[in-house]
Amino acid sequence: MIPIEEAIRLVLEHTQPIDTIRVDLMDALGRTLAEDVRSDIHMPPFDKSAMDGYAVLSCDVQGASRECPAILEVIEEIPAGAVPRRSISAGKAARIMTGAPVPDGADTVVMVEDTVSEQGGHQVKILVPTQMGKNIARLGEDVRYGQVVLEAGTPIRPPEIGILAAVGAVRVPVYRQPVVGVVATGSEIVEPQVVPEPGQIRNSNGCSMTAQLIRAGTSPRYLGIVDDQQDALQKVILKGLDACDILMLSGGVSAGNYDLVQVAMKACGVKVLFDRIQMKPGKPLTFGVKGKKLVFGLPGNPVSSVVGLELLARPAIRKMQRMTDLHRPMVKGRLEEGFHQRPGRKQFVPAWSERQAGLWKTRWVGHHGSADLFSFSQANSLFVVEAEAETLKAGTEVDLILLTEW
Repeated sequence: MIPIEEAIRLVLEHTQPIDTIRVDLMDALGRTLAEDVRSDIHMPPFDKSAMDGYAVLSCDVQGASRECPAILEVIEEIPAGAVPRRSISAGKAARIMTGAPVPDGADTVVMVEDTVSEQGGHQVKILVPTQMGKNIARLGEDVRYGQVVLEAGTPIRPPEIGILAAVGAVRVPVYRQPVVGVVATGSEIVEPQVVPEPGQIRNSNGCSMTAQLIRAGTSPRYLGIVDDQQDALQKVILKGLDACDILMLSGGVSAGNYDLVQVAMKACGVKVLFDRIQMKPGKPLTFGVKGKKLVFGLPGNPVSSVVGLELLARPAIRKMQRMTDLHRPMVKGRLEEGFHQRPGRKQFVPAWSERQAGLWKTRWVGHHGSADLFSFSQANSLFVVEAEAETLKAGTEVDLILLTEW
């Protein structure tokens, strides 16, 4: 067995970036930008008003006060989206809305709150002086034509979607989502729609793994259930290696007579880098490579499969797409009740955690082992128990892995 830290290192060391594609703007959310994006226009594209008010000559309003207002003739109204038709000269003003182009001649916009409209809107009293250039957003003051607005490697969040839209980048260069093949192994496994016969169980792993992979930002491809037969396993592994970037098999990786996944992997030319990890749950987790293709043999017990995918496969998936936050967030939690384990392997315990007054209060969900997927549905985190620890008292501070977007 190797430590979990060494297993993660080996996985990431053998993970290479994936190729790039272009996707529609609204399909780019959550992806990583593959190229610099430059603006195709100045922004603002013209001098525009930053306020509702009046476009004026600053020299006309410098002496204005509530006792002695400047009185100007209003020659037009300019809503956002319209083009000014007249220039501003001495003694004139234009009613202007936020975002509208500033008319020629005007060098200042007086806020509407500092004015009083008279004579049915044809005249305005300016009640306060306003400095030259006030309340005008100048052409290109935010972004100039050709300026890099987003650099390659930037995670695309909702604000970046807005920036891409603003510069007309409607076909966005991103790293392709890895295609991940999902295989459930075991002659006892049947699909969810089948009522199990005695000795059979439904294929929960294939479904939960596929759901996890969607959350992790992949394009999963379900390859079905494979019986515990060497030829059948080799056939599906070769199919997965041909069609997918990553292949994930659930079950068949322990030491039993029907645990044939490792043998089949090697027969298909996969170099197995490890097959045991000092972790609980998930000890019999196998990882191998063939060229750029990654192959994970996850344990058949549902909780082991879930934890193994989260801790080892998910970071590889994110590295392929050049994401920077490879691992789940880790914070400090404090146990609300004691916990006991048999020392020997680092344990990742399903828990429910809530942040209260800056502290993550953590409660073990009381699962009954690596086969108990039902209790895991109550968890939103994993707290870490070091291999040498035996008893953790209530109030103990622990490392806590947050399963965000769970």
